[in-house]
Amino acid sequence: MDLQLVQTLVQKCAMGLFDLACNVSGHPQWDLSLPVGVIDARKQPPKLLVTPVGTINSIVKASSTLGHPLIQRVYQRASVIGFHHALTETISGPDSNAFAEIWQAYKEERCQSGQALWSIEDATSFVLESKAAHARRDVALVAILAGEPLDIVTLSVPIAFLTQA
Repeated sequence: MDLQLVQTLVQKCAMGLFDLACNVSGHPQWDLSLPVGVIDARKQPPKLLVTPVGTINSIVKASSTLGHPLIQRVYQRASVIGFHHALTETISGPDSNAFAEIWQAYKEERCQSGQALWSIEDATSFVLESKAAHARRDVALVAILAGEPLDIVTLSVPIAFLTQA
């Protein structure tokens, strides 16, 4: 993720992040009620949403299909050749029938949820990262970035940085 983009998002959400950092610093131990932030940057200005880490999937839905190896292959290739080309390559590849089935299930899942999606593995990883971030005295964040497909990234920012005057 672009460092300048992160800095811009943090600046635009500074007041909410200050409050979130204060709230996180009031939690002496990590648990599932620890607040985390979701910066929804699909529209301008970005919007900060705060939720307990244990309910992160109420904001970013966990997908049962995104972790499938064929879909993961598309996203990995997309970072090299672009999403449209990666999708075309996979649709015409040797696993095209299996991919078509899982891709259809993903599209239905995405349409039904109406929200940003990440894999169950990504959600689990974020919960674990929030524990490590808390131990470092950081605030755990998710950023939802515009694009096709949506880009969902996780990061953490030191509490001290967010609360400095």
